[in-house]
Amino acid sequence: MWYPDNFTFVPGETPLTSIQFLVFIPIVHFIITRILEIYMSNRIKPVNVRHIQRYNNLLIGIYSAITFVLINILAYRDGRFSSWNQLVCHRPTPTGVYALLWYIFYLSKLWEFIDVYLVILNKTPVLMHFRWHHQTTPSVVLAGLLGDVSYEYPTIVSNTLLHTFMYPHFAGIWNVHRLLVILGAWQLVVGLGFSVYSLIVGCNGSLYAQIWGLLMYITYAIGYLNEHFHLIDRLRLLFSTSYRTSKIS
Repeated sequence: MWYPDNFTFVPGETPLTSIQFLVFIPIVHFIITRILEIYMSNRIKPVNVRHIQRYNNLLIGIYSAITFVLINILAYRDGRFSSWNQLVCHRPTPTGVYALLWYIFYLSKLWEFIDVYLVILNKTPVLMHFRWHHQTTPSVVLAGLLGDVSYEYPTIVSNTLLHTFMYPHFAGIWNVHRLLVILGAWQLVVGLGFSVYSLIVGCNGSLYAQIWGLLMYITYAIGYLNEHFHLIDRLRLLFSTSYRTSKIS
């Protein structure tokens, strides 16, 4: 009989974890997204997917809450809280239930592709930050899995905590917009902070996976700042004003 603690993650052999798949799936997602956008541009009314969208958001929220609780229980069971070093920097390669949970967390990022498709079918504007984040997060999580990046715990915790409140919010269960702004910022601080910390201290894991994660978190931070504080628009205005001033002078 198979038990969850018998699970062993094998890079490239565990389903949907090969390098080829890592390159292939974002391309397929991009093509599907573009086809749907072209299709919807020729329609006046949205496709009625509101009920599907609501239940999908609710299910992701429930999954995120369960994962948040389980990852903390398993981290405690495995002695990850015994020291800072053990928690985020130098720890044995996860196996068993913890590794299975990390792998399912990666699969959930593929599940979230559906979120983008439903938003497009609903004729809701797709923000660039939302589009880019969903396009690239599977590669970040899978790179961490393949490279055994050691600070997976805080990134999984911060992401699942955010999604525990965010997806039910979009499902209409509650209105927690201000909390989402805070948790979104916290997730970026965690991702950026531990990415930089890991590179400086020399934590376990593939250097290439750590650099890829850092680069992606930088782009997410830029997207977040632009979405909530119009960073790009302000910079454009600043540069255009400076350019006109220099021409006049």
